[in-house]
Order: sequence, then structure tokens, then C-alpha cells
Amino acid sequence: MAAPSAPLTSGARLTDQQFGLMIALIAATLFSTKPILIKWLYSLGVEVLPMIWLRMAIALPFYLVVGWLSWRRLSEQPSLNVMLRAIAIGLLGYYASSMLDLHGLQYVSAQLERLVLYAYPSMVVILGILFFGQTFRIRIVPPLLITYAGLALMYGHDLHSLGNSAAAANVPMGTLLVSGAAFTFALYLLLSKRSIKELGSMLFTSVAMSSATVGILLQALFSAPSGQLSSILMPDYSATIWLGIAALSLLATVLPSFLVSAAIARIGPEKTSMSGTLGPVATTLLAVWFLDESLTLFGVAGMALVVLGVWQLSRIR
Repeated sequence: MAAPSAPLTSGARLTDQQFGLMIALIAATLFSTKPILIKWLYSLGVEVLPMIWLRMAIALPFYLVVGWLSWRRLSEQPSLNVMLRAIAIGLLGYYASSMLDLHGLQYVSAQLERLVLYAYPSMVVILGILFFGQTFRIRIVPPLLITYAGLALMYGHDLHSLGNSAAAANVPMGTLLVSGAAFTFALYLLLSKRSIKELGSMLFTSVAMSSATVGILLQALFSAPSGQLSSILMPDYSATIWLGIAALSLLATVLPSFLVSAAIARIGPEKTSMSGTLGPVATTLLAVWFLDESLTLFGVAGMALVVLGVWQLSRIR
């Protein structure tokens, strides 16, 4: 009776691996819808500040519940300094980075935005070597060159698709803003390692998201013209816009973040991160399909080079 048990165990393990890979791919696809939804909401007249505020405000209750449950599981209460550090890092990674990204998406295609953000691991490597004491290895140079060659091609694709129009003049500014978003997120990842060890990933993420939401609320309070605060915090949008913002918050933010955690628990961080290569491809297909963005050979080549470069970089320990 003992002999048949091995295949059953092996089969169960394989099924768990398949399930983990499936939810990792779903998470990558859901994340890839973010720029599509944002560009679509822009076309309906939604502005940056109301969009990011509502996105975070709708997601906040979910993270508060997870944060509260995680707090209850702590054997020792964290110090004030630990909490303040997590708050500051959250403002960098989820407030500053999100604001730069949303402003940049006003001027560049969803395809270019997704590739620039997807290339953030290259910035993590560079910043880690320059400021965080990580060892330089010559093996990282070819993947970095491949990655940035791909970004250059996609940048040229955006400029070429817009021709001599006024919108083409805004592509450099949009690319700079999205690059700033990738840069601040890379800093967030490097700085968050210590806080994640101190608080755990779930509690840290909840604190970071909550602090970013408060930061956006404070910006709205101080930047809103007199008598127009309500139009930012609770704008008079159509049902279509509200559904789009809810999808941006829940389907492109909350759900994939929890799916990634579940995937890591089943197949590990390496396989989960590799499944993220689906993201730029999915964004490109959705942008061409829903937003009528153009797709040229240069665009395909740029996407392929960035995905290849980041994938090779991720394989170097």
C-alpha cells in the first residue's frame, strides 16, 4: 500500500505548483491593466489628484484590515522609530512614485510607461551598487545595456507614432516623470528591506499604503482651490467613471497584491517575479486593442529587449 502514495504526493505537489503559477500570471495580467485604465479615465476627463485619491481611498479598508490582523499577531510591539521609518518609506514608494507615474501617463503611451516601470530592477541594481554597498559584477553590464537599448527603441516608437504633433513634445517630460516613478520605487524596495524584517511584509505594506493615502489627502487639502475640495474628495462622476476607478483600485491594485503574496508562498519569489514578464506583453496588447495605440516593429523590438534584459538581470545573484 505504500508504493502508490509517492505518485499521489508528487501529483499534489505539481498541482500546487501549477496553481501558484496560474495566480502569479493572473496577478501580472491584472497589474498590466493599470495604465490602460488610467489612460481611459484620462480620456473621460478624470484628473490626476482625484484619481489617485479615490484609488487609494477605496483600497485603504482592505489594507487596514490586513494590517490590523498582522499587528495582532506580533509577539512584540514595534517602536515609534520603526513605525515612522515604515511611514516615510511608504510615502516614497506609494505616494511620490504613484504621483510621478500618473502625471507621466498623461504624456506617454501605456506601452512605454509599463516598460519603464518594468525596468525598475535595473535601477535597483545600480542604486544598490552606488549607495547600498552591493558588489559590482561585470555580468550585469550586458543585461543593463540590453534593457536600456529596448527603452530607447520604445521611446523612439512613441516619438515616431506622434509625428510632429504637439503631443510629441511632451514625450520627454512624460518619460522623465515615469522614470522618476521607477527610480523612487527602486529606492523604496532597497529601503524597505529593513522595515519588512521588523514588521513583516503584510503589516509593512499596510502601513505604507495607509501613509500614502494620508499624504494624498493632505495634498488635496492644501492644494485644492477654495471651495473645490469636495470636487476632489468626492467628485460628481458618472457611473462609468466610478466603475473604472473601482476597477483601478480593486482589480489593478488590491487583488493582484494579495495574489502575488499567495503565489510567492506556493512557487517562491524567483518564479513569481519571472511570471511578471507577461506584464509588458499584456499591457501592449491591451493598449493596442482598447486604446488604439500603434504597434510597430520598433515597439515590439523594444519590448522584447527590455523583457530579455530584465529577465537576464534577475538570474544574476
